[in-house]
Amino acid sequence: RLAEIITRPVAADSALAVQARLHRDAGLEPPDPIAATQEALAALRRAAVTLRSVLGERFPTLVQGEGQRDHLLRRFRETGNAILLGTDSFWEGVDVPGRALRSLVLAKLPFKVPAEPITAARLERIAEQGEDGFSGYLLPHAALKLKQGFGRLIRSAQDVGVVILLDRRVVTKRYGMMLLEGLPPADRVIGPWSQVRSKCEDFFARHGIGAAP
Repeated sequence: RLAEIITRPVAADSALAVQARLHRDAGLEPPDPIAATQEALAALRRAAVTLRSVLGERFPTLVQGEGQRDHLLRRFRETGNAILLGTDSFWEGVDVPGRALRSLVLAKLPFKVPAEPITAARLERIAEQGEDGFSGYLLPHAALKLKQGFGRLIRSAQDVGVVILLDRRVVTKRYGMMLLEGLPPADRVIGPWSQVRSKCEDFFARHGIGAAP
């Protein structure tokens, strides 16, 4: 069964929402791409502090930068109930089949940073040709990356899970529907955290997936 997509454009007072708000702090796309990367990693560390203070050891929190990538992924697979925080680059090529990965939280839409040198050069060439860089390059790339995010979750016909997308632009911007239409077929819920959480619980219960004791 394909993943269920749950979009939540409203903030929520939960550990997951705190994590998302911190992630969005890193998504303001400052002019310096190196600064953007460093701020993203700092946001992950702040999110980890919050999650660990709320969840304790019940759900181990693994963070990009606190160990080698392969080691973190191995622990994530073996633990079965861990939370793994990483930036976009961390997740490229990740393969975690089975129930170790049953929910994917995307803090923001995966748009490229326009100030990043390669992206800036590409946008400049597109502009020189009289075309729009956003609709001709940034938007298609974000659509592909979002679809690939689903691919991280559903690796086989037996995999199930939920995708939680926290970027309100997917429902407030005209291009949001285009991004959603490019995703695999799935149930969709848009609403406050209480409604989203209830749907998540129902979904996991139907598939025999419960919380860790």
